[in-house]
Amino acid sequence: MSDQLFQVLQLVWEEVARMGWFFLLSVVLVGVIKGYRLDLHIRDSVKRSGVLGIFIAVAVGMVSPLCACGILPVVVSLALAGTPLAPLLTLLVTSPIMGPDALLLTYRGLGPDWALYKVVAALVVGLGSGLSFHLLVKYGWLGGDQVLLRPVFRRDGSPSSAFEVGQAHGIALKTMQIVPRESRLRFIFDRSLDAALFIGKYLLLAIVLEALMRVFIPVNWILFLVGPQSLVSVLLAAIVGLPLPTSQIPVIPILVGLLDRGMDPGAALTLLVAGPVTSIPAILALLAMFRRRVVVSFLLLSLGFSILLGWGYQLLS
Repeated sequence: MSDQLFQVLQLVWEEVARMGWFFLLSVVLVGVIKGYRLDLHIRDSVKRSGVLGIFIAVAVGMVSPLCACGILPVVVSLALAGTPLAPLLTLLVTSPIMGPDALLLTYRGLGPDWALYKVVAALVVGLGSGLSFHLLVKYGWLGGDQVLLRPVFRRDGSPSSAFEVGQAHGIALKTMQIVPRESRLRFIFDRSLDAALFIGKYLLLAIVLEALMRVFIPVNWILFLVGPQSLVSVLLAAIVGLPLPTSQIPVIPILVGLLDRGMDPGAALTLLVAGPVTSIPAILALLAMFRRRVVVSFLLLSLGFSILLGWGYQLLS
């Protein structure tokens, strides 16, 4: 047992050392994005209607360093502002899959090929889901008012924040009180520190889980579930990803461990996409924000395109 514990600690140390510099670079990138309000400038363009809004929403999601739960306050604000449903849901699909910080860590953790797969996955799932949402709205399935949220106003008559709106409707939203700084450099440092503390704890936990998998989970278990290259392995990966509480960064070390244990790469690609998008806390919040057919459409389309990606990888490899 002591030998196995030593192996776990050694694997954890090696993985932390391997990803350390990329982790620091990724959180600085988050700070720069927040410091120059790049995500907010582009996000305002999502309010445009029509098909163009879907492409803008995909672009916003790919530069936004927000997970499935982190994007919810943004979605609440946009929903109350009357943003069309298709680009709104497109943003909700794309943002958990892709982010500059997660892309850097994917490059370091899984290699350049997987970083490219991540970009392609965000484009395919984001655009595919977004255009599908647009058709569902156009032909009436998602027509009409599908938003359950209603504006909430303070005593002075000013509109409440997304966090306060969420509280009024029984939705738990993450919030952060951001205090302006006289120095933009200090503001960037503070936002980078926030990102490092938030991302770091989940990333470290995932690295520990990766080490435990490598040491204690028999290879034949992985091979039995998602090892063989088959249509079933991809479906199982999507089912496993549905309840898995991992955002796009913690899932990276977990996939490293699973791939080393013999997981089918097509199934791994599905898990890389499906796991972050179908976060259970985010789905529960969506049920309070939208009518049920919106949530059902969101799940079916995001999981469906994730599965198609996995099958496509198997077909081309």
